[in-house]
Amino acid sequence: GRKSLDREVSVNSALSELVDLDDTELTFDNVVKVFVTIQEPDYSSPWQTMAVESCTGSGVIIETSDKKLRILTAAHVVCDSTFLQCQRVGVENPDKRPARVYAVCHDCDLALLEVDVGADDEFWSDVDPAPLVDIPALRSVVLIAGFPVGGDELSVTSGIVSRIEGQPYSQSRRTLLAVTVDAAINAGNSGGPAFNDGGGLVGIAFQSMTNAENTGHVVPPPVIEHFLRGVAASGPEGYGGFPDDGFRAQELSNPHLRRHYGLDDSVRGVLITDVLYGNTCHGVLEKNDILTHIAGRQVANNGTLAYGTFGTRLDHGIAFTLLQCGESIELDVVRAGTKQKLTATAKPFVRLVPLPEYDKKPRYFIYCGLVFQPLSHNYADTFDCFPRQLTAMYDRQSADKLECVVLTSTLSDRVNVGYETITQAPIDSVDGTKVRDLRHLVELIEAATEPLLRITTKGEQHVIILPSKKDPKTVLANERILSRYKIARDRWLD
Repeated sequence: GRKSLDREVSVNSALSELVDLDDTELTFDNVVKVFVTIQEPDYSSPWQTMAVESCTGSGVIIETSDKKLRILTAAHVVCDSTFLQCQRVGVENPDKRPARVYAVCHDCDLALLEVDVGADDEFWSDVDPAPLVDIPALRSVVLIAGFPVGGDELSVTSGIVSRIEGQPYSQSRRTLLAVTVDAAINAGNSGGPAFNDGGGLVGIAFQSMTNAENTGHVVPPPVIEHFLRGVAASGPEGYGGFPDDGFRAQELSNPHLRRHYGLDDSVRGVLITDVLYGNTCHGVLEKNDILTHIAGRQVANNGTLAYGTFGTRLDHGIAFTLLQCGESIELDVVRAGTKQKLTATAKPFVRLVPLPEYDKKPRYFIYCGLVFQPLSHNYADTFDCFPRQLTAMYDRQSADKLECVVLTSTLSDRVNVGYETITQAPIDSVDGTKVRDLRHLVELIEAATEPLLRITTKGEQHVIILPSKKDPKTVLANERILSRYKIARDRWLD
């Protein structure tokens, strides 16, 4: 079998014993240690935060398109951070320098940091920024550099590229292109660079596989380039992240299924079974279309496309994720027996229940002690056993249902006596009007014209009657409840 190359070595060791470096001397002077102070929000009590914690990660110095030196790291290293410091180890002055997040994309688990020092500060002295190079070939050797727990000095782990395919990114739960290596990626390694044997940057370490030994994933160059190019073009705030195809599809391998749709052996592709509101292919593809080509590439009956020069086949959805939001993509379909060419415009990924969110306060609204929140993965993660009635709400988004609003808890008071047991209840309507999202619920409650307000949960399992804002006692009740439970404000809607 193949000789294992997953042993860890010191930077000062003879790396030529590890891999053949073609006489290239790698100093790793562009690898930095990131020190992070974190304060995460509390989604079970959205007006407060969790205890302050600290952690460390790794990063690498690169030069961005505006000719500035910045540090590329993993988004999960710095998410929900309140204070950052960066340190170069093995240099004459290893003092930590304060830093800040310049840009972040949780879709792909990447972040850019700026160090709060001038360009002539000695932090940048004698550093060669890591050049981003092509995606590594299968079975090629990569070096994972970083600062895993268990020591203070830089360590380097080598491994072999074993797969290039779409993988679920644990930070966002999106499936994006990733490179799998048989090298350990431990706590503290996250955000560290993966180098080829010439010192070229071929990835950022971001997660390990818990059910396999010495197997990790790195963010590959096409994904890194997408992030850097998008931030350069649209700015840190305008970057739209990674689009999604926005449809569900079925393989066309079964001969009876193909016969049903009148397909001969020359037609290959997938059957469109659903098109999701608000995403890239909404309004372009239709149910029962046969999608045969994406951007000129043949879609196989199993839903894969040929990618790159390494003979790799990827799920068709990866082609959409590599677009920038606003870019166009051509689609070839067979619709009702007729071939058609269509054009879709890449859009940011949206869904009824948002995937994990970071670096933002939880949204909520408190009225007469009732706490309303949008259903999200962040809120779901507060449960050891997620309520079954909320699981059923993981439905598709529509124009009149942009998010699912939930009555999550009740802050007990005489104005809401009898409603304390109504929790984790999806809200259906206010005074007969269907609730579209949290902001819409607030608008409906505050615009009520009758003395009493009628709120119903899904299927009218519960009917809640409260005084409307027309009743002067409502204002007093809201103030009393906020004061009693030491809550600074009744809402956060941004």
